[in-house]
Amino acid sequence: MIQTTIYEKNKPLFNSLLTGAFYFFLCWSVDFENMTKGLLVALMLLLPGLTFPLTTCYFKGHSKNSDVRNLFHAILSIAIYHSCAWLFSGEDQVKYITILAGFLGSLFFLLSTKYILKKQIDLTHILLTSILSGLAFLPYELIGHFGYLIGLAVFLWTIFNGSLLNFAYKRRRFPLKEAR
Repeated sequence: MIQTTIYEKNKPLFNSLLTGAFYFFLCWSVDFENMTKGLLVALMLLLPGLTFPLTTCYFKGHSKNSDVRNLFHAILSIAIYHSCAWLFSGEDQVKYITILAGFLGSLFFLLSTKYILKKQIDLTHILLTSILSGLAFLPYELIGHFGYLIGLAVFLWTIFNGSLLNFAYKRRRFPLKEAR
């Protein structure tokens, strides 16, 4: 029972850890020089833009139109992810574009989460989380474009953003004393 309670109080964080670990191992296991890069690209077309909001944002909506909001948010999340992946694809032409892509992806995702899903997230927390999310790609830029480094960056991105969503989840679901 204690594990269920810990999980129940931290769903977005635990789910972020699991999805982040999945993407880390997926990126780490793929050799970018071989044909397996096509598999990674195919899997990454929809998965991150869809799995992250599904595993961190949609817990027991209270408004009548929560299904419509959730659907709109999921579609917007996929569009944000694709836009940032497009930016990321310029990694060989523009130095540090991956950091900008990580920052903008987090910023727009969290802003849409705040305003569409009406999550209680402070703008300063959104900005700080977005900066950390962008900086998660710094080792990939400085050390080299290796699969394990992009996996680490994606893992850190999911942890930073999942932690903020976990804080908002706990604030709403377990007010005051229990949220700490």
